[in-house]
Amino acid sequence: MDAATIIVSSMAISQFVFMAIHFLIHYRNTIGKLVSAFSLCTIAYLLNESLNLQAGSWTDIVLDILATLAPFFLWLIASILFVDEKKQHGIAWLAIAACFALDFTGSVILAPGLAALLVNYGSQLILLGFPLHAIYLAVRGYGFDLLEERRKFRIAFVTGLGTVVIFIVTCDILNDLLEDGLAGGVDPYVILASFSLFAVALAFNLGAIGTSDGALKIVAPNPAPPPVANNGDEVADSTDQALITAIEQAMQEQHLYREPGLTIADLAGHIGVLEYKARQTINKSMRYKNFNQFLNNYRIREACHLIRSTRYPVSRIAMDVGYSSLSAFNRAFRERMDTTPSDYRRQAGMQDGH
Repeated sequence: MDAATIIVSSMAISQFVFMAIHFLIHYRNTIGKLVSAFSLCTIAYLLNESLNLQAGSWTDIVLDILATLAPFFLWLIASILFVDEKKQHGIAWLAIAACFALDFTGSVILAPGLAALLVNYGSQLILLGFPLHAIYLAVRGYGFDLLEERRKFRIAFVTGLGTVVIFIVTCDILNDLLEDGLAGGVDPYVILASFSLFAVALAFNLGAIGTSDGALKIVAPNPAPPPVANNGDEVADSTDQALITAIEQAMQEQHLYREPGLTIADLAGHIGVLEYKARQTINKSMRYKNFNQFLNNYRIREACHLIRSTRYPVSRIAMDVGYSSLSAFNRAFRERMDTTPSDYRRQAGMQDGH
């Protein structure tokens, strides 16, 4: 370990210490705790890579465990920030458990061979899957996101922390393949990874301080959308009542939501306004952070009426109200009604028309 490694690692660690403290103090919610946990795990990674610890010592084991959790916490943060629907984390917990199981198995397989190779790189690939899926979550919802601050943060997230974590895990794999690393040591990897983490953490910390209002909007809990049975009377807190009326007419009277694949751009074009204006109105005046939730409010309301008043098959109802697949309809229906369409029909005293 040389001076350059110590200096760069210390710079990166200082930024993540600040990040952890800042979020614990200013964001006393789940996101604040997760960001602090992610910062702690990243610090453990930097220490584990920078210090010449004895392999198998308790310090080495603890730091290795914490470092392994960093991609997992990053994924949890992305899931909470970028997914507005109800979240299911069961598979992710199984994946991180499998990663630790593979690491433990690898520690008892002493002889080199195919089994040891599969065990070692299996855990690495699982870790790589967390940031890859986190990036997917950030990209997937970009077009439907109605919160401008979060749309910008999606871009920063993809190009920043997610990319760095993928780089770190990939470097670990390459370092294992090359055994002794470049030029007979791992320092080049450590210095490059530490500097990347320092740069991204510094930019993130400066952004969090400089745009505190925007950050609060991003990490704030999603406002509850209006209930399905409210007949569309969303509460408006905007003075642009004419635009709100135009949107409600397009959805309630012209049933624009029935068009499969409807986007915010389609709605804006239909009522003759710029896309950003439609997005701003639905977000600020009608209390939605996600365009899909906005559509589901109308689609599920009509679906409930059709399920109660007709004997149409559920699959036909799903297509009639604008869903492109039955699975998407079932997922959205359960999200809003806490039951399946078939159970809802039975509760209403009707038989499914399948």
